Amino acid sequence: MSRPEPGPNRKGPPGLRQFPFTLGFLLVMVVANGLAGSFTGPLDPQILAKWGIGVDALRGFDISRFMTAIFLSHDPSMLARQFFFAAGVIGLTEWIWGSWRAAALFFGLDIVSAAALIAVIAFFPVLDPLAEVTDVGMSLGGFGLIGVLLSMWRHRWIGLIGVSVLVATKYAFAPDPVADGGHVIALMIGFCVGLARFHIPGLSAFPSTQV
Repeated sequence: MSRPEPGPNRKGPPGLRQFPFTLGFLLVMVVANGLAGSFTGPLDPQILAKWGIGVDALRGFDISRFMTAIFLSHDPSMLARQFFFAAGVIGLTEWIWGSWRAAALFFGLDIVSAAALIAVIAFFPVLDPLAEVTDVGMSLGGFGLIGVLLSMWRHRWIGLIGVSVLVATKYAFAPDPVADGGHVIALMIGFCVGLARFHIPGLSAFPSTQV
């Protein structure tokens, strides 16, 4: 992928001051998981039930859990993976488009993708066993951003298929129907947002790329 045209935060080589949203997000993630105990072991089931996201949150219109679930992780290994994932994909988005747009894209894609995933689970009776699952993590927003970034590439369809195959491969060896299904949904939503960005008020100023 070639370098995009200069964006809001693209003045010279990147420095830490160009990533206030990414650094702030990572700080909140570390503090939240430290308080929740995810550094030392699995997330307490009571904390997961109170702050995680699932069908019960949608039915109860508990909108706050769409936000609190983003910053928590199930255990130390998930926290490490999501820390570096967030640093990479959110950081790249912020470097290209600036802090406010990166924040709006990330949270918007994460919340919309989570709501779509929960709605699918709640709507189809065959998925009833998944209705009891309560999940946490920022990966939906991350995969949504990957979809947006892929849409900027000339070979976007090859990239989309490639990432989808990776998700399917992961599912084949370590299936997690809720998370993996959510990743596919988020990827597709982000990809569509990226394709339509020049026709969406407020997003038309996004830089374009050519390969």
